[in-house]
Amino acid sequence: MLKKLLVVKKWMEDEKFEGIVSRVLAFLMKFSFLTTKWTVIGDEIPCEYHKIGTPFLVSLWHDRLMLAPCVWHWKSPLHVLASSHKDGRLIAKVVKHFNMPAVYGSTGKGVAAARDLIRLVKNGKYIAIIPDGPRGPRHKIAPGTVVISRLTKTDILPFSFCVKRYYRFNSWDRFILSWPFNRGVMVWGDPIKWSDLKDMTEKEACSYVESKINECSQRAHQVLVG
Repeated sequence: MLKKLLVVKKWMEDEKFEGIVSRVLAFLMKFSFLTTKWTVIGDEIPCEYHKIGTPFLVSLWHDRLMLAPCVWHWKSPLHVLASSHKDGRLIAKVVKHFNMPAVYGSTGKGVAAARDLIRLVKNGKYIAIIPDGPRGPRHKIAPGTVVISRLTKTDILPFSFCVKRYYRFNSWDRFILSWPFNRGVMVWGDPIKWSDLKDMTEKEACSYVESKINECSQRAHQVLVG
């Protein structure tokens, strides 16, 4: 039994195996997304930023990761902050199939990652941060999201989605697994202006961003059940 477990562990740590798993997961994500009937709210918001060539920072909760990459339909890449841990590496390989290169680190103590993100934004690139990742606490943002927004003078675009049929894992983030042939609502919230955040304390700014992401989830749910 121990020998079998060691073999499985070796497979899981193999880069080729991770690559195969990432392609399978990307396919399943796309299949679920494409077979779902969507109501889209606020897509004109990121479109307007793209139209005038202004970078932004996408922010959503960790439990909504499954279908979020499928939403990115622009040619410009979306650089995603990913954990350097095993799970983060796999996620990075998955989202790479959606034109989303990874920047490894965190918004907590990831100084090098923060510098990389700041450099990308200053070069006009789009970035995404999962502010309650990689290990929580759930729906509580790390201050790095606000710091990067302030330093780069970049607005934050909150995002979320809800689906009619799903399975919710008993994990720290209560991750949502969406079933195919579904019905869902995705919401881009009003931009969180960096200029509004600059006069807040760090605690106030974090709480404000949290509330705006939650509003997206609440609106998606209301439209879905209404």
